[in-house]
Amino acid sequence: MQVSEAQRGGFSSHSVRLAWILALAYLLVIVHASLQPYRGWRAPPDEILRFLAAPWPRYITPGDIIVNLAAYVPLGFLLSVGCGARRGAGFGVFLAALCAVGLSLAMESAQMFLPARIASNVDLLANCLGALIGAMAAPLFAPTRILGGKLHAARHRLFVEGMAADVALVIACLWLVTQFHPTAQLFGTGGIRATFDLPAYFVHAPQTALTFEAAVVLLNLLGTGLMIAAFMRGNPRHMLAIGAVIGSALLIKTAAAALIRTTAPLAWLTPGVSLGLLAGWLLLYGAVRLPQTAKLAVAALCIVLATVAINLAPGNPYQSVPLKLIAGGASHFLSFSGIVRALSELWPLLSVGFLTYALAGRAAAIRYN
Repeated sequence: MQVSEAQRGGFSSHSVRLAWILALAYLLVIVHASLQPYRGWRAPPDEILRFLAAPWPRYITPGDIIVNLAAYVPLGFLLSVGCGARRGAGFGVFLAALCAVGLSLAMESAQMFLPARIASNVDLLANCLGALIGAMAAPLFAPTRILGGKLHAARHRLFVEGMAADVALVIACLWLVTQFHPTAQLFGTGGIRATFDLPAYFVHAPQTALTFEAAVVLLNLLGTGLMIAAFMRGNPRHMLAIGAVIGSALLIKTAAAALIRTTAPLAWLTPGVSLGLLAGWLLLYGAVRLPQTAKLAVAALCIVLATVAINLAPGNPYQSVPLKLIAGGASHFLSFSGIVRALSELWPLLSVGFLTYALAGRAAAIRYN
C-alpha cells in the first residue's frame, strides 16, 4: 500500500528510510558504548534491578545528567521519524519513547554484570528524558512545519536533490559530533591505535608532532569540505556553508574541552593544528572549483590519508586521560564518551564507503549517458 507524505508525518519516503537506517546504526553504537570494556562479566551480587530503587548517588554531577540526556536525543528523534511514518506523529513519539525506555533499562541492567560499570536509575531517567525530547522534536522538523519547512527550503536551495545529498549531510553532522571526543586532536577521526593496543611508530618530538597534527587537520578539513561541496548547487555558496561547518566543529571542540575541566578550553589549538587549518582552508578554496567526480575522489583520498596519519602519529606524552573517561571512574560521562569515541573511530569507514558508492554511481551515470 502506498503511504502518502502526510501519513509519514510530512517526511519523504527516502527520509523515513534513512531515519530507520541511522536509528539501527545509532542503536548499535549505544550498545557498544554502554557495555564497554566487555571484560570481567560476573553475576550481580543480588537482584538485577535493585538499582531502580537506589537513592540519589553522590557522584552524579549536572554534567553527567546532561551528557546522558543528550546521548539518547538522536535515537528518540530517528525512531520518532521512522515509527510515525504509518501511524502519525503522535504514535511515533509514543513508540519511540517506549523503545528508548526498553533499551536504556536493558543497558543499565546489563551493566550490573560488569564490575567496571555502574548501573544508575539517574542515568535511566536521563536517557528516557533525552529520547522523549528527541522524539517530540522530530515532528517539528517535518517539511510541513514552520521550522522544518525553513530547513527543508534551505536544504533544497543549497544542495542538489536526492538521497545522496541527504546522506552526505548526515555524515557531515556525524563528523561534527565526533569533535566532542575530548581526548582526540582536532579532526582526529579514525584513531584506532589505542583500541587495538597498537604501538607508536614514531617517537614524539616537536617537529614530528607538528607535522602530523598539521597533516591530520589539513587532510580532514579538505576531505570533509570537498564532500560537502560535491553536493552543493552553486559555487558562490561553497565556502560560506563549509565555513559554517568548520566553525561549528571548532566551537564543539572548545565546548568539549571546557566540559571535562581538565585542560584550558583552547588547549587543542596547537601550532600544528593552526598550520593545518590555514593550509587546509587555502587549498580548499581552490579545490571547490573541481568537477564533482574529482571532488568525490579527492575527498575520499584525503580522508584515507588522514586516517593513516592519525594512526602513525607519535603519542603525546603530555596528554592525560581524565578520570571521568576511564572505566571504573566515578563519573557516568563514560557512556557518552564511548558513543563519541565509537563514532570517531568508524567515521572514516562510513565516509569513504559513501564516497566510493557515490563515485561508482557517478561513473555509471556518465557511462549510460
